[in-house]
Amino acid sequence: MAMAPPTPAFTLHTSFSPLIPLYHTFLLDQFGVIHNGSESLHGAVDCIESMVHPSQFKKLAILSNTSSPSHVALKRLKKYGLREDMFVGGLLSSGEECARYVRDTYCCRTALTEQQRQNDDDDDNNNSKKALWFTWEESEKQNPLEFIQHCESGDGNTTLNGGRRIDVANSVQEADFILLHGSEVWRRCRELPTVANKDTQQTSNLIQSLNFIYEEDYSVIDSLLREASQRNLPMVCANPDLIVGLPGGVVANMPGDKIAQRYQDMGGVVQHFGKPHPRHFHECLHHLGMEFDTTKSIEGVAHVGDSLEHDVAGANAAGIDSVFVLGGIHAKELGLVPTGSDDVGVVIEGDHGCKGHISKLELETKLNAFFAEKGIWPTHVIPSLRLDPVLSER
Repeated sequence: MAMAPPTPAFTLHTSFSPLIPLYHTFLLDQFGVIHNGSESLHGAVDCIESMVHPSQFKKLAILSNTSSPSHVALKRLKKYGLREDMFVGGLLSSGEECARYVRDTYCCRTALTEQQRQNDDDDDNNNSKKALWFTWEESEKQNPLEFIQHCESGDGNTTLNGGRRIDVANSVQEADFILLHGSEVWRRCRELPTVANKDTQQTSNLIQSLNFIYEEDYSVIDSLLREASQRNLPMVCANPDLIVGLPGGVVANMPGDKIAQRYQDMGGVVQHFGKPHPRHFHECLHHLGMEFDTTKSIEGVAHVGDSLEHDVAGANAAGIDSVFVLGGIHAKELGLVPTGSDDVGVVIEGDHGCKGHISKLELETKLNAFFAEKGIWPTHVIPSLRLDPVLSER
């Protein structure tokens, strides 16, 4: 049961410090709150260290719309100066929920009836379901095959455990479903040629750019989606985000609210995972060992995020207090300075010489209009995940 949205009122804070005593548990978003994909954001690590200090001992978990499996995203925290043991609730990603669904729906044979299993055994390709695969370019940050293998095994290795294999379709006609893992390329193979055997022409035949992540060009995508919709192929979406802010002010287009929504508009059926769906928040609380009534507001817990449509709306629907971060994805839309690794970003009633300075009255007026236009109201608003200067020096 969805919670009623908060009343059109919020509390504006100059830092995160006043919120720490109000809650025993914080669910944290990643991008735009803790880091920008390359570096930790100004003050975020100090703030998290303060919350897990024995004098505070707050329970923390990360709730993320990344399409990476949870264990992969958790290990990446080290590069931002964080330790896995800071997050007693671990990290729950939309990619993890998607992989579990693919495993249960397309890989698991135990869910089949006896007749279906017999038919499966008689099929020469009984260990294979084929995905029309939209994903990311392979890089130091992205390992798409690792995600496919996680869909199959769920234990971080390549063992099928008696289930079906996920193969990759070379065309829409070959596919059993659409796996919307990323928004960068259409990949038509599981394994890429090794470096020694890699041929530029061969690789280009196996991987085609979608021209979407930065250009938002739908020409390749629309052609594939129209053909898929005619075949009634179901889609599973691992990342429901609309856009993400990258270092240098670059904005990248994500799969969820653009490609997935486009497919739905064509009549396609899509399974979504992650925020803003309340079950994503509730599962994270279960990981923390909490028991609660989903029909009532959940006391003592707040979610901190920078997306009004995903973080704030999702927390509100889940019955959890929401903390909206100004220096993230909506900063430019609001005419504010984004938080950077070395840039404090928004400063409320602080140093008038700071480029991010804005008066409290001006900001409240701006935010009231913004929230009213969106029809989404947070419980609290902060510039970024940072402490008061006095506290951060302790």
